Amino acid sequence: MAKRAYACGMVMRIVLCVSVLIGSMVALYAPPAHAADPASIWRNLSWFEGFWTGRERGLPGDGRARRCYAPIMDGRFLYARSETRFPPQTRNPDGENHAEWQIFSRDHDGGRVLLRRFGSGGQVTRFVLDPEASRSDRYVFISATFDQAPADAHGRLTLTITGSDGFRERLELGAGPDELRQVMEGRWRRAAHEATGCTPEPMEP
Repeated sequence: MAKRAYACGMVMRIVLCVSVLIGSMVALYAPPAHAADPASIWRNLSWFEGFWTGRERGLPGDGRARRCYAPIMDGRFLYARSETRFPPQTRNPDGENHAEWQIFSRDHDGGRVLLRRFGSGGQVTRFVLDPEASRSDRYVFISATFDQAPADAHGRLTLTITGSDGFRERLELGAGPDELRQVMEGRWRRAAHEATGCTPEPMEP
């Protein structure tokens, strides 16, 4: 009986040691939680290239959208164009259509990742990627400048990859960084089209 108890104790010690060793190896070799390197983030943005369809929900109501992403100017920029149609609905009886261009780029010194958004209503917003809040599957952009907005306006745009062919987009606005509230959410799925048709020209119907 004593030998059996001793053997059981040895087995438990071995299991415990192996568990601790595996845990240490996982902690040592696990990838970092944050993709803080702007160069890596810039390369990873190519995942978005192609055509997308989605649904957007925000202040104008619920709408159907399409978007495309493509590298332009020898890959120095990532260009995106989107169109959203909000049909007549209770909160928006007349309905409306939105169009937008987005241009991703990097600083001349190869530093920060920048995003400029141009809306069909004349709005221009400049965002800077927050590498500390971003990961390999989530990109967080903080507003740097707003046109047609109060001086204390703040914004945050978050792109979260939800699977191999999907991502979620969330836009938050507020009078300060601690007063942000969600004003738009989009859920996007990759469409069966090539990105070669995505240029700064009207999309084919």
